[in-house]
Amino acid sequence: MSVHSNRMRMGLWAAALFSVFVVGALFGRGFTLLTSFNPLSMAEMSPGTVRTERAGDVTAPADLKPLATFWEVRDKIKRNFVYPIEDDTKLTYGAIRGMLEALDDPYSRFMTPEEYKEFQSESEGHFSGIGAVLDRYKDAETDEWKIVISSILPEGPASKTALRPQDEILAVDGKSVEGMPLSRVVSMIRGAAGTKVKLTVRRKGQRDPLDVEIVRGDVEIPVVEYEMLPGNIGYIWLRNFNRQAPAKMRQAIEDLKARGMKGLLLDLSLDPGGILDVAIEIGNMFVAKGPLVWIRERGAEPEPIMARGDAIVPADLPIVCLIDGGSASASEILAGLLQDTGRAVVCGQHSFGKAGVQTVIELNDGSSLVLTTAVYLTPKKRDISQQWAEGKRGVKPDVEFPEPDPEKQGSYTEWHEVQKKKAVEVLQQHMAARAAAQG
Repeated sequence: MSVHSNRMRMGLWAAALFSVFVVGALFGRGFTLLTSFNPLSMAEMSPGTVRTERAGDVTAPADLKPLATFWEVRDKIKRNFVYPIEDDTKLTYGAIRGMLEALDDPYSRFMTPEEYKEFQSESEGHFSGIGAVLDRYKDAETDEWKIVISSILPEGPASKTALRPQDEILAVDGKSVEGMPLSRVVSMIRGAAGTKVKLTVRRKGQRDPLDVEIVRGDVEIPVVEYEMLPGNIGYIWLRNFNRQAPAKMRQAIEDLKARGMKGLLLDLSLDPGGILDVAIEIGNMFVAKGPLVWIRERGAEPEPIMARGDAIVPADLPIVCLIDGGSASASEILAGLLQDTGRAVVCGQHSFGKAGVQTVIELNDGSSLVLTTAVYLTPKKRDISQQWAEGKRGVKPDVEFPEPDPEKQGSYTEWHEVQKKKAVEVLQQHMAARAAAQG
């Protein structure tokens, strides 16, 4: 084959490869996910804030040399690898994952059509697994990637064990996860309901690793739970920011108001985030004016998303917002809003500390691209992903509760009840101070 024809062949294949991405971007539709973004299982996802956005025009590449190099490598693999390559799609998907890995961003990732379909079915709130939300982040001191438990679902099997948010996963069934991508760790943890998996975790403040055995099970997540506590204290536990959340939050607030609510405990414990628009909608229920959040896209100044002025929570209602290490992303938008505007006293542990916003694009072949496209800032332009103390980032509580006692671990469910009682005490003090000030 002549040099000219070989170059033409490379150019044609490069153009074909480029067209795959262009067609997927131009004709793929944005898909809003419940939270983000492990492509394998909602039960073991990483936390996030997502938004729907259709892809716009795509600029043609000015330099085809990288694509030509890619073709050369692909051609060498196809011709010379000792085992014949039967499926070109495997190579293409592997290349896409390699590009995303090069971004050094654990929240940008790729889902095959099968993974995406599975995720879509699980994103309705029903799934099997351990009921834990995982995250992968780079340690600022060691520059090493770590897999951590970012949140635990109270309905899931993990909530009945000694696992805690922020526990670092060292091994699964005795196999080290050091250097593994998040998707592989998730696949090791997943399994059929009724089967067992053993996690080896490291917890801050403890010298020795902890082995936790979990029986996998079926999990269903409620969106909003609420009740009236003694003393006319309304209690709302917002569990995730999916499309059902605004209507259910509105119903809970209106019902508690009708029943004579005199104070509100808003619980964002273990809420891993969700849809950006939903966080804005719920923020509008609490704050009537000013910026709810600032969004900063690449190369641009932060732009505010302003309150509409139709808040339904009375402006003089005392509010306490409870957070913990599992409160992430969209939860942090709401907690940061309530704190910056002085609308609530925030208590508990520091939140997770994720400020990225992901856009999900469904590609032409049914696969999906998840890409971090923006970061958000609180109304006072705080970046909650920045550390404010050693090992601590996220929303800093106004009233910080102690971490769980390693000697008295119990289950997360038991520990959360203790946190809830402490938050009620803070709210009672807040209500008493408000009443005294009013004479």
